Amino acid sequence: MTFEIDVNGATRAVAIEPEGAAGPDGGRFRVFVDGELHELTLVKTDLGLSLVYTNDGRVVDVAITERPGGEWLLQFPHVAVTATVDGRRFRRGPAGGAAAAGEQRITAPMPGRVVRVLVKIGDEVAARQGLVVVEAMKMENELVTPRPGRVKEVSVTEGQSVETGRLLVVVE
Repeated sequence: MTFEIDVNGATRAVAIEPEGAAGPDGGRFRVFVDGELHELTLVKTDLGLSLVYTNDGRVVDVAITERPGGEWLLQFPHVAVTATVDGRRFRRGPAGGAAAAGEQRITAPMPGRVVRVLVKIGDEVAARQGLVVVEAMKMENELVTPRPGRVKEVSVTEGQSVETGRLLVVVE
């Protein structure tokens, strides 16, 4: 299986080849990212995946949260990234459809605590600019705007606890 993935604005070519039996709960895979080979055993977990590197036994846990428009929030131990798999499938019309018009309501992808609010009402923001940093599962996750606009509403403050789906920021 070969596809493109957009990670924080950079497009990467990814090819995945199963090695032996692989099923919905995981298996062994050869993963090529921009031509670089990674041999992994993937194990499905309650929050995402555990990646076990075959060459050195290193284990990396990844929490995965599906977001609107084909985006996924991938939370690694020390960094969180937003990824879009084959984003062209989710775009509508020449300007990108849903991301091109209307309000963007940024919500908490999981329960956590607001560590930093990076914008205030009236701020002009660029596409993929950080808006709020939420700490969840001992990881800091910077939530970004999918398109440029002006901050219409900021509904949280630093130190505030938030539940999944809680409105954080509105960009128009």
